[in-house]
Amino acid sequence: MLSGNVCRRALVAVCFAFRRPAAILIAGLIPAIVAGPIHADPRDFRHVHVGGGLSHRPHTFTMQVWYRDIVYDETADDTDQTSLDIYTADPMEVGSPVMVFVHGGGFRVGDKASSKDLDPKPEYFTSKLGYVFVSTNYRLLPEGRYPRNAQDLANALAWVSDNIGKFGGDPGRIFLMGHSAGAGLVAQVATDETFLKKAGKNLDLLKGVIANEGSYGVESGEDDAQRQEALFGSNWRDVVPVARIASGKNIPPFLLFHVTGGETPVGDSEQQATGMGNALRAAAVRADIVSLDHVEHFGANERIGESGDITTIAVESFLDSITGRETPAQWTSARPLGSGR
Repeated sequence: MLSGNVCRRALVAVCFAFRRPAAILIAGLIPAIVAGPIHADPRDFRHVHVGGGLSHRPHTFTMQVWYRDIVYDETADDTDQTSLDIYTADPMEVGSPVMVFVHGGGFRVGDKASSKDLDPKPEYFTSKLGYVFVSTNYRLLPEGRYPRNAQDLANALAWVSDNIGKFGGDPGRIFLMGHSAGAGLVAQVATDETFLKKAGKNLDLLKGVIANEGSYGVESGEDDAQRQEALFGSNWRDVVPVARIASGKNIPPFLLFHVTGGETPVGDSEQQATGMGNALRAAAVRADIVSLDHVEHFGANERIGESGDITTIAVESFLDSITGRETPAQWTSARPLGSGR
């Protein structure tokens, strides 16, 4: 017996998509709901059903299930900082690749549910690309000082690997993306195998990394040195991401974004991305570098998911080249439960 909420959500989706009164559609909708295959939501996790029309072209109506505040590490003083959110298509799509997103904020502020960090990403990855989308927190300063913050991310990835199948995700296709401070963290965990090993996993857990406007330890002057020492300690030159790159470690392919010209909150992001990319290539690791001249530091993150933007095009090209599949030509609109594609 389906709940009234499920029936109402399906009815709203169909009415919106086809612009028809509910009375006309209800007779045909109910048999499809009852007869079609239903993927039950994991009842162990708090969740809400969200959706609406896209705020940008093509303004498609989409629906997602948002699983909120799942704690992956109970040892933190504030377990909100060691929690993650999961977004799936509604209804769930089994066997979907997984994108894990890490927010920025200078290691001092930020949150997994910040609309400024997420923008269209949850709906973009679930409804356009067919992914399960995960947004994770990590401990912030002062408790989250390196290496604690990097280990938090590794622990979150281990949790995702072990549990994402419950949400329709494929643990064999996990990708990682971060912006600003989050970009530094994803680069750290994807190049220094010790963090995932401590979490019981290996670098081959990651199939690809998207690092957007991050600092990776590329030294260009006194300001860079002081910034890195404040974050990593006096031995920072040995532990920053660019120093941990080596061949034969199963470091995943990288896509690196940077804005052109001027200083950003992470210093000279072009120099950081170029230096990181060159070090990866020297170790026979794929590194695609994309220069952005139409946005600033925050816009580089906020534009991902907007149709036609170079950030979106680059993300889709990068992911498609790794997964071997082509990005859907159109957004997937909300549809009645059990109706299939």
